[in-house]
Amino acid sequence: MLEFLRSSAVRVALVFVLVTTLATTAVFVLVYLQIGDANEKRNRLILETEAAKSVNRPVEQLRTAFDVRLTNDLRRIDYAALFNADHKFMFGNIDELPAIPIDGKSHFVGATRVPGSDNRIEPAIFVARQRPDGNIMLLGRSLLETLAFRRIVQRALLAALLPMLLLALATGAYFARRSSRRLTIIHDAIARIMKGDTDLRLPIGSGRDPIDKISRDVNLMLDEIVRLLVQLKGVGDNIAHDLRSPLAVVHAQLERGLESSNDEQLRTIVKQALSHIDKAMLAVAALLRLADVEYSPKSRNFRQIDLSAICADLFEFYEPLAESKSIRMTLESHSPVLILGDGDLMREAVSNLIGNAIKFTPEHGSVSISVIQEDGVPVVRVRDSGIGVEPAERDKIFQRFYRTSSGHRVPGSGLGLSIAAAIANLHEFDLRFSENNPGAVFEMVGRKR
Repeated sequence: MLEFLRSSAVRVALVFVLVTTLATTAVFVLVYLQIGDANEKRNRLILETEAAKSVNRPVEQLRTAFDVRLTNDLRRIDYAALFNADHKFMFGNIDELPAIPIDGKSHFVGATRVPGSDNRIEPAIFVARQRPDGNIMLLGRSLLETLAFRRIVQRALLAALLPMLLLALATGAYFARRSSRRLTIIHDAIARIMKGDTDLRLPIGSGRDPIDKISRDVNLMLDEIVRLLVQLKGVGDNIAHDLRSPLAVVHAQLERGLESSNDEQLRTIVKQALSHIDKAMLAVAALLRLADVEYSPKSRNFRQIDLSAICADLFEFYEPLAESKSIRMTLESHSPVLILGDGDLMREAVSNLIGNAIKFTPEHGSVSISVIQEDGVPVVRVRDSGIGVEPAERDKIFQRFYRTSSGHRVPGSGLGLSIAAAIANLHEFDLRFSENNPGAVFEMVGRKR
């Protein structure tokens, strides 16, 4: 409970209650002031209007009007009187002219004796206006009712303030408790994940509040971390698998070399061991290159490059090798095919595809390279008439270290297609395989945005 009271959710709830209370109090005060001011302004306007209309009435007619006015004043809130030019009382219910300007405007008087009472004092509003005959007409109205109305409103507002405060506290406590509970659940889930339960994910509610968005993003991050861990484990397994055989062979050869007394035989054994060590180092270098491609930032060294120019350079580079194997090599390249990417990486990916095509194509075969725009996306296609891929192996050729049954006779690390696929994915391309009958077709196709 103490931890809950110290939580940030409780502090936020208290701030919410404080702000709500202050805002509501400000509204109540504004209503209170506006109601009182509106009533007082209305009384002022009535008195000024009546004084303006009655100032020219004959004295007797004015006396009759005052009598009717005061007779009908059962609440005794009206004042009416007429004074001569010397401020002496003539008739009405107030016998002394208040100390206000005689300008026909309403003025507040804080202490006025109530007519018919010796000791009752009340605030009032008065209007004094000069008549054409020199007399002074006085009209007034008590503000007791206005003050009483203000007190009623004040009590009502104060009475409503306490329930409002309690409601705000209850609402704040509810949301604080709810947020605290959700954060506690998320914290417990994170603690379990940190202890090794990598299949667990943060709970996500049905709403779209910031906590749900953060939990969703964290879950995506956890999925990516698990994927990377699986890949890392696979890399470790692949390295162990690929290095075990050459190291075992090297170990056996060196043991035979130690037992041999023939220098020429020892030299042959050392050469064979070095060959196996070179093969192991080549596999490790290829794995490091693959990791560098897969885990590098997507924006590294990206600029506008021309796939047509890259394929033309590679065609010129590999054509002599193809001619040495009596392989016919062709290039189909349209206008510049521009993309944002890393020129060196794309050159490496296409080079792997072309190198594989030449490597697995027998003499008098053919290899074709094409760079085109299809359906608004760039496509690099390498087609050969080589040995192809067995149907049962087509889903595995992009796996690390996988060598097809027909490809084991050809030297290689089994990582070329994996590196090409990683580079293609880095540039938002898909590396695909299809049958050429005979041979194979590998194509890198840009993803539609």
